Amino acid sequence: MKNSAERRLVFRVDGDAIIGLGHVVRLLALADILRGLAPSVFLIRAPSEGVRQLLNDAGWPVYALPVEPSLMAEAEWLTSAFLLSTDVLLLDGYSFDFAYQSSLRRSGCGLVFIDDLRAWPVVADVLINHSPGVAAADYEAPNATSLLLGPAFSLLRQPFLAAATLPQSYSSSDSVLICFGGADPLGLTVRTLIALSTLPQLHRVSIVVGGAFSSTNALQQAIKQSPMPVIELHRGISAAALVELLQTHAVIIVPASTVLIEALVLGRPAITGYYADNQRYLADYVQQHAQAFSIGSFAESSPIQLATLLNQGLNFFASHSPLPYVDALRPDLLRTAIQDLLNC
Repeated sequence: MKNSAERRLVFRVDGDAIIGLGHVVRLLALADILRGLAPSVFLIRAPSEGVRQLLNDAGWPVYALPVEPSLMAEAEWLTSAFLLSTDVLLLDGYSFDFAYQSSLRRSGCGLVFIDDLRAWPVVADVLINHSPGVAAADYEAPNATSLLLGPAFSLLRQPFLAAATLPQSYSSSDSVLICFGGADPLGLTVRTLIALSTLPQLHRVSIVVGGAFSSTNALQQAIKQSPMPVIELHRGISAAALVELLQTHAVIIVPASTVLIEALVLGRPAITGYYADNQRYLADYVQQHAQAFSIGSFAESSPIQLATLLNQGLNFFASHSPLPYVDALRPDLLRTAIQDLLNC
């Protein structure tokens, strides 16, 4: 495919039922913000039909990367056989370390790195970390690197950007939305529903799962056995439909990932927590700054502990409104930074 001098935006990301779809959704949001700047393609290792459909529905072509024995071998192939010096490559993933980035720079392409680990030096032209509380001093990067840091640069799909608002006052916590992302590899949706079923104040629970969700039988059984008056199941819904659901439930239960940020920018009360190490920082931050209620570890809480913690969160929001997560979103600055890179 190394046969054109036309400028391209090349999105390198992975996602499946094991690692989840968070990175894919995040880059989809960025691709939407950048729509129209240049022809775009998504590069994914062994993309599932669900991931292909997700990207194709959004209007983006998908290129399945050749199977390579290592990431460094992949970088060698990209540099020699795919990337052009006129390309801008956008990376989002937890394996794209300093050595991988450095190898890709040999192609002469522009490089954008989406990060929330702060685990290694960065060689990118543009670094995006939309985590709260992050600062330039947290990174070892060239002086020329553009640092786009903090919640103002949250990577959100267009319906969320359009509906963003500050928190409102809420007087009832009788309806709850559960969403553990597109995959939920640990089956936390089922555990959370079972825990909520022991709380008498709830009258309506809605559940959102994605195309990579694999615990359908267990979830259907939990729904059947629950005494909850109203339980609604939504699968593979659009961003616009998710916005509507988030806006019509009193409290949102989500992990500390992109879906939490989506809830917070809509001003929704959120009960959050973590099941992976990279989620812990955000869960702790929003708890400490009264922006959400964190229960701590979803995965390590026993069923009784989980029910108790969720009940505490519901009681908290019955009398407290969360503080704002972000005052203003700046997708315009994201677009401008990458447009400038394309024009170099």
